[in-house]
Amino acid sequence: MTATVFPKTPPGARLFRSAAAPFFGWAWMVFAVANLADIIWRGRDTASLVAAALMLLGSGIGYVIALRPRIVADTDAVRFHNLFRDVRVPWDAVERIEGGDAVYVHAGGRRFRAFVLQTSPRTRAKVEMKARREEKGLPDAVADYVRGRTATDFAAEQLQEMAGERSRESESPAEPTATWAWPPIAALALPGAVTLGALVIALA
Repeated sequence: MTATVFPKTPPGARLFRSAAAPFFGWAWMVFAVANLADIIWRGRDTASLVAAALMLLGSGIGYVIALRPRIVADTDAVRFHNLFRDVRVPWDAVERIEGGDAVYVHAGGRRFRAFVLQTSPRTRAKVEMKARREEKGLPDAVADYVRGRTATDFAAEQLQEMAGERSRESESPAEPTATWAWPPIAALALPGAVTLGALVIALA
């Protein structure tokens, strides 16, 4: 998990995302571009058309699953960029933020879940086992702090601290919003339609 500032992150904002997923996402993009270039250069049959369509569809899946999911916390709100939905919760609407199997924000009587940084019970068990092995070489205070904590827990704690620092009492706090994100929908729908068309042509 990374919690840092990227070049396109708004000033004063922090970005939380998986450290590994973007690597694999960009690795697939490079692989797909290389194969598409080869198909364009040498492919002239329906099999090449199907292969090219599948590469585009795979790139869309890679973008939606590996490159898009993130949490952005700026001076005004915390935002969850999930697979197909964008959630924006202003700080003054935040009731509490919690970790666990995922990062959750409670606001307006609703609970919003972030797709990124989800932690399975198996992963949590591994973290606890690793912490028990390593805590002998750590000061007691540090060992108590890191024991059993996952990237999800650390992200939730940092977001909760930001919420405490930046929330303001308001008689009419802004409402959280959840909207459809059309770029990831298009990233799957368009290549999916092309792939379906290519398969129909190949099987005709």
